[in-house]
Amino acid sequence: MTQEEYEQEQREIERLINQINALIAENNRLIAEIESAVSDVYILEKNVRTLHGNVENRVKNTASEISANATDTQKISEAIEELTRQYFTFKTLSTASKNLSQYTDEYYTRFSNFHQLRRITLGYVIGLDTQFVTADNMRKVVEKEYLQNTDYWLAYASAAVMLWASNEEEAAKRAVGKALFMSPTKAALFFMLINLRFGRIEPAQKWFTYYMERVNPSDLGEEWKYLLLSYLSGAFGQSEEFQAVIAANLKGMLAKTEATTVDFGKKFSDKAYEFARTYLHQTKQGFSYLKRYCTSYQEMENMLTDAEKNSVIAERYGKLLDTGDETSEDIAQRIENVLYALVNSYDDAELEVVKKIRYNDAVLSAQGDVTKAQEKYEQEFGSDKKMTFGDLLAEWAFSEDTNLTPGIIQKFSISFMKDWILKGYEKFAKDYREKEKESYDFEVDGCKVTCTEDEFSKAKKSIETYFEKNRWKNVLSDKFILLYILLCVCGILTLGIMAVHFSKIALTIGILLVIVGAFLLWRRIVDLGGLLKEKKRLAVQKIEHCLEELREWRNVLHQEDNRFSDLEDALSRFGNEME
Repeated sequence: MTQEEYEQEQREIERLINQINALIAENNRLIAEIESAVSDVYILEKNVRTLHGNVENRVKNTASEISANATDTQKISEAIEELTRQYFTFKTLSTASKNLSQYTDEYYTRFSNFHQLRRITLGYVIGLDTQFVTADNMRKVVEKEYLQNTDYWLAYASAAVMLWASNEEEAAKRAVGKALFMSPTKAALFFMLINLRFGRIEPAQKWFTYYMERVNPSDLGEEWKYLLLSYLSGAFGQSEEFQAVIAANLKGMLAKTEATTVDFGKKFSDKAYEFARTYLHQTKQGFSYLKRYCTSYQEMENMLTDAEKNSVIAERYGKLLDTGDETSEDIAQRIENVLYALVNSYDDAELEVVKKIRYNDAVLSAQGDVTKAQEKYEQEFGSDKKMTFGDLLAEWAFSEDTNLTPGIIQKFSISFMKDWILKGYEKFAKDYREKEKESYDFEVDGCKVTCTEDEFSKAKKSIETYFEKNRWKNVLSDKFILLYILLCVCGILTLGIMAVHFSKIALTIGILLVIVGAFLLWRRIVDLGGLLKEKKRLAVQKIEHCLEELREWRNVLHQEDNRFSDLEDALSRFGNEME
């Protein structure tokens, strides 16, 4: 070995020794870092224990608050929906109330002279032969309306009577002509009744003939009821010949209508069915749990409302039966009663405003339900077709405005076809009875249950099975669970990165994330288990309350349905006025 090679070998040995010393130093440094890290882990463990003591109760309280807030949020959401519905209902009611006031003001503003004319006409006719009134002032008011060329037939008819009473024959004839031009049928009946009022039977018979010659049997007007009212109230007096003529005409009209009308009786039963269906009534019974958790609650509420109509309509008929007949033993008084009804009947223009008033009143009565109000309005005013005697009887039987249809006319119409009317009510009752189900669907906290009120154990088992089956689904749907899982994943990823690029800080963070995330995840799962158990208990309690209310609802429904007998009894009390 040469000197040069020896020196080179020595330098290599020296380099290797230096490298070994450097590695030993690095190893010692790593050992020191590991010892420091182990020490830090002990410190971390101590800090985690402290964190556990400080945070656990707060986490539990927060979880409880979150659960309570979730329930409160659901209640608030339902309250907002209810408030929204109430707002639009209030808006509808407010508009209807405003319109009702507006049209009522319009009615008494535009037609105040009509009311004055009616009072004057009735006062003049009643006081003319008793000298209790001074005709001059009355005549001035009527003449003022007459000279203004009003479209109201009563102004000309009243003027004609006043001119006739003053022996102004030519002027009276002109007034009669104008009245007949404005409303030939009402004016003819008016003059017939005036003649009857003063015992002029022969002219009254002529006016009756005049009316019958011009009336269209297939298109009778509303004034036909005043002719019928006169007959029923005995206003035609004791003339047997006159009574026979009128009775023959009325009975002939009835027989002809019944013979020529297809399903004549069905017309009444259909009208009764529609009357009951659209009758404005809303049950006051409330079932809070059924409303929140039964999917068929609206149908059940409507069913109970329909059943309650039995007693409500029966009470209406009872009041109608208890009202005295608008008659007395005095013939003059009977005629005055019919005159009062005829004179107070609405004029065409007046009726249009009355219709608007009645529509808005129907909206208020229906508590803002525009659909029900419209149905009620159509049922009362919607028919513009030609009317036979049978059609009029069907309309009169279900009228609710005594200005439109006097009580004695309603009684006659009901008594004439009460059996068919009862069939209509029976069909209505059958329809709502068929809607009653043995079992109803409930949805409580996402669990759908179908059962009767006597199947609580079945419902309870379904809820318990649902919560057990969906336990992990509910756990994994919790946002805190997802957050804690994310913490664990982040910690594991950090430790995974440490396999490639070691860092003391990263190691500490990774271990901390895994330990804290796993601890919080475990605690949240435990807390959720308790919350779900409590939620299940409350769900069972809710379905128990629902079934209790279902039993109560069914009992009330059957009680109201049994009151259909009240309706049958009320109808049976109506006699046949034509016999």
